[in-house]
Amino acid sequence: MATSQIALNSPVQPSIDPALLHPSRHKLPTRQQLEQWNEQFGGPDELSLSAFENHPAHGDIQNNMSKLSFGSKADEDLEGDEQMGEHEDEDDELVTIGLFLKPGDVVELSMPGREPVLAVFVQQLGLTSQFYSVNGRWVHSKQGYISFAMPGAINPAVLHPLIPYLPTKTEGVLPKDGIQVPRDLGAPVQDMLSQLTEESERIYRINAPVLDTAYSTLADAARTRMMTLPQIAKTLLGKGDPTWSPSPSALLAVRKALKHNEFRFRSDVHSQRLTNIFAIRPKVDVEMMETVHEWVRDYREDEAALANTEDTGQLNRSAGARYIREFVTKAQRLIAESRKGRQSNHGFVGPDRSQVSLAQSLPGIKTTTLGEDFTKTDQQIINFLQAWVLMDQFAGMPNLHSACASILHATGCYNNIDSQNKPFPVMGKSAGQILLQEIGVTTPFENRAIYNENLMLPTVRLSRNLELLTTKAELTRRSPDFQDAMADMRRDWGPLAVYCIDSAGAKEIDDGVSIERVHGNLSQYWIHVHVANPTAFFNKSHVLSGLAAHMTESVYTPERAFAMLPSWASQNYFSLANNRPVITFSARIDDSGNTLETKIQHGIIRRVVSITPDELATYLDEHSPGEAKRLVVGGEPHVDKRSRPSARLAVEQLQNLRDLYAAGQALWKGRQAAGGVRLGRLDKAEVAVYEKPNVEGLTWMQPSIERSRRVVGDPIIEVRGERPQDTGGYLVDTINSNNIVEEMMLLACRTAGSWCAERNIPVMFRGTVDSPSAPLPLAQFREKILFPQLEKNGSLSMRVAQEYLDALGRSIAHSSPIPHRIIGAPAYIKVTSPLRRFSDMIAHWQIEAALRFEARTGQKLDARALADSPRPILPFSHRQMQESIITLSPRERIIKRASTQSSEFWAVQAFIRAFYYQEAPLPETFRVKVKRPDPITGSKGFFEGYRTNVILSNSPTAEYQVGDCWEAKINYIDPFKSHIHVDPIRLIHRDEET
Repeated sequence: MATSQIALNSPVQPSIDPALLHPSRHKLPTRQQLEQWNEQFGGPDELSLSAFENHPAHGDIQNNMSKLSFGSKADEDLEGDEQMGEHEDEDDELVTIGLFLKPGDVVELSMPGREPVLAVFVQQLGLTSQFYSVNGRWVHSKQGYISFAMPGAINPAVLHPLIPYLPTKTEGVLPKDGIQVPRDLGAPVQDMLSQLTEESERIYRINAPVLDTAYSTLADAARTRMMTLPQIAKTLLGKGDPTWSPSPSALLAVRKALKHNEFRFRSDVHSQRLTNIFAIRPKVDVEMMETVHEWVRDYREDEAALANTEDTGQLNRSAGARYIREFVTKAQRLIAESRKGRQSNHGFVGPDRSQVSLAQSLPGIKTTTLGEDFTKTDQQIINFLQAWVLMDQFAGMPNLHSACASILHATGCYNNIDSQNKPFPVMGKSAGQILLQEIGVTTPFENRAIYNENLMLPTVRLSRNLELLTTKAELTRRSPDFQDAMADMRRDWGPLAVYCIDSAGAKEIDDGVSIERVHGNLSQYWIHVHVANPTAFFNKSHVLSGLAAHMTESVYTPERAFAMLPSWASQNYFSLANNRPVITFSARIDDSGNTLETKIQHGIIRRVVSITPDELATYLDEHSPGEAKRLVVGGEPHVDKRSRPSARLAVEQLQNLRDLYAAGQALWKGRQAAGGVRLGRLDKAEVAVYEKPNVEGLTWMQPSIERSRRVVGDPIIEVRGERPQDTGGYLVDTINSNNIVEEMMLLACRTAGSWCAERNIPVMFRGTVDSPSAPLPLAQFREKILFPQLEKNGSLSMRVAQEYLDALGRSIAHSSPIPHRIIGAPAYIKVTSPLRRFSDMIAHWQIEAALRFEARTGQKLDARALADSPRPILPFSHRQMQESIITLSPRERIIKRASTQSSEFWAVQAFIRAFYYQEAPLPETFRVKVKRPDPITGSKGFFEGYRTNVILSNSPTAEYQVGDCWEAKINYIDPFKSHIHVDPIRLIHRDEET
């Protein structure tokens, strides 16, 4: 490359580049002149090229000038923007979009405040997806920036010339650094992307009457409709032709129309880029929103007119303004009545104090009373506020947020909601929730997490599909007509004892274990994990399968459970008991935890022995670790969880339990040798909620929108922390009796994973891939950091433990086997909870079809070799499995998040009642362990002992590090966000580093 060498200290006047004096250059704007000069004479320096190992100029550097930057688009500096996207917890299971994108797939990159940009997927670098955009810029993108994907839009061969000019590393390199693909090579790809955009705009113009009225065409009057983008496109543009398929440009045009109507067409921001699923709100919801919004506008105009005139005759000139005013007047009365018994301060509604003596004699919830009726117009306003507060339907819609805030302001009851000047949004959703509680619509202890629309629980309006499924399932209940597809292949397990180790109150028993010593070899065992077998009795098209697919998993919260399958089916037919069908995953292991042989077979168990974890510890003579640290408010629970007497075990059965314990320890030893780790859960509190001292859980009280409702009394909340002998840290080196079942279930899942991998069966494999935030590759991390610290200190600091987990990788789901380094397994699928997890049902259907094929042919199945068979052997093809994973994985994360948020909500409720209302003693200060320093929003930590998450306030005198133990005191509690804010007092301990 040519360059102009100018010595800064030379006395010689440098010559002027003739190109700059050419008269034609003055006809161009200055920026374009500079771009042309930079294109001809500029070039990357050696440091910049360190991340471009395939670049033609690598190793032949003659210039240290960088290319010019570009304007601000959604494809600029994605890696450097820390504000985009919601942080995923470290233990969240991810679907890496690069595992499903293929070169040539086109995506839409979007960022807040920036114009969306089309880009084509080029290749995957670790967990990072690499794209080339319509603006001629390479992009490294996280999942959160990808809002839409179009498979196969561009021929991958066109991308090959670009690859040498793209980075081979993801760290320390940004598009703005200047190294880009030469324009002549990138132009064909840019032209294709531009053509896509232009064609989509042309399609939109031609079909504008149809696309602009899409909602009226697609929406149901009273139920939510779920449709994918291709289904919507075919309905709107297909003109009734069943063979018509939407082009990528058509999908872009339709998506543009839907995004113009975000309230009408709801999508989950976490997963829509993968699923392309839209929830079409029912017309009744949209009409409600538009109607109440118009009433609020009328009310505002009325108030403005009143402020500018003394003529009160102008009031009530519109019905809408009158409806708002009447609701506000009624709300003021109800709020005043509520505050006689429940204080409203600190940003929440306090516990019931109207009948203190009664509360002391009868703890828990006593009763509910009904008050004033809500008119039809009141109910519309209440639904409007619920959509804002509970379902978060107005996110990103400031006009609707403003309308709700206007209603709050009109009541005059929330202008000074916080008596301690804490940072609660006075007219935000926090105050909106208090309004709904004080007027008697929701309970004073309402858990918002279960109202997440994406959970699709009965707490929110049912979809049309779910309503039909529920109706059909109820008809099926009368005459199930279950047929056993594996009847000819079942083994009768006879007198073999199957141990079901669950809490005494468990209703659905998914699994049990049995053990047999290998004849003639005392160091080997056959371990059998017997699992409920509903899939042998109905196929994937059955109505119960539809219900399970809709739910994805059973949802468990401290106050209630939402079952995936109806209880009449799971408990009456499939939950493990004597003479019930099972699918059994068997493994022969040695005393080092090595698996020597495996089997999968169907059978019937005859002899179930039910014991609780506490009974198991007693039978094994395990010393009690002592009582867990507890925080209890509202009274002392005394639920008798024992639904049956303790089992009286024979000598042989006691020996079986000891053998299971020995086998569990051997399995852990084997997983440890394979690199597996055990994760401690010291920052996760166990929370239980009681309606009465002897009634665990809460009766479902849906929002009362027809009449005001008062709840007398409050639930009892129990927060259980760590026991005295629990050890600190995230990684645990030993196991006890509580871990026996876990090791057996992991063995079953590993057995199933290897069995399916050997046969190339597509299922939902779980595994780990390298994390981009890992400090070092795994082998180097172990050698340079892990082993030296273990040798020096005998244990790991919390920081090193977190970094080690990061080095082990991030968990993902995929249709092909991926090693799971955290578990220590080459292949792993979940198969032990088919009554509670739909992905397990899918795995069972696949395995059963394979077993029937092998029994019929006498040959071992190779699903890949038979993928093109005219008669499919497996219920799910590889493509269908990928599509299922794309749908299921985001749902699993949503459910996991809701369960976690629910536990945190109830733990925070207990601390609120103890801290502000002295319902239980609390120490003046707490020991707080730091998990994640954050100088911007507050550092994350947890109370030692109570296992409850907190946020440490930033202080100029406090510098936090991972693993720090600080003495701290509670400053304030934010109930709406379930955050306990604490102030640091002094540093107690800091982990010693190697």
